[in-house]
Amino acid sequence: MTRPTLTDDEVQLAMDLVFREAQEAGRHPTITAVEKRLDIKHATFYRNYPHLIATFKERADALRNAPCEPASDSEQKKTSEDTIAGLRREVTQLRRTVAIYAEALRQLTLDYEEMRCQVQQSSQVTDLSAHRSRRH
Repeated sequence: MTRPTLTDDEVQLAMDLVFREAQEAGRHPTITAVEKRLDIKHATFYRNYPHLIATFKERADALRNAPCEPASDSEQKKTSEDTIAGLRREVTQLRRTVAIYAEALRQLTLDYEEMRCQVQQSSQVTDLSAHRSRRH
């Protein structure tokens, strides 16, 4: 059993719904979305509705090529200034963190040397590098 062919008005309504959904979702409208909405195979859709597909493509291209509404200059400038200020704060915080880590590494190095010397003295291990430097 074959399904009845849809009218042009039904297809146009589906196309309008696809345009609206795509706009709300922030996506581009596609013929595939119309085909899925109508539950029609791709070849059948192109065979029966080429004139509607042409208008759909023109409308979709016009929508894609339409210029976006630019934000006002003061809003863009404020946003840029906010971004720069935030990045500067982040850089300052990162520099503080690096300074803290550098100090921690310095302290760990000193602690390591002190512990190594204590272990060598307690186990009566002779430091060969110090022994060599005394001979020359």
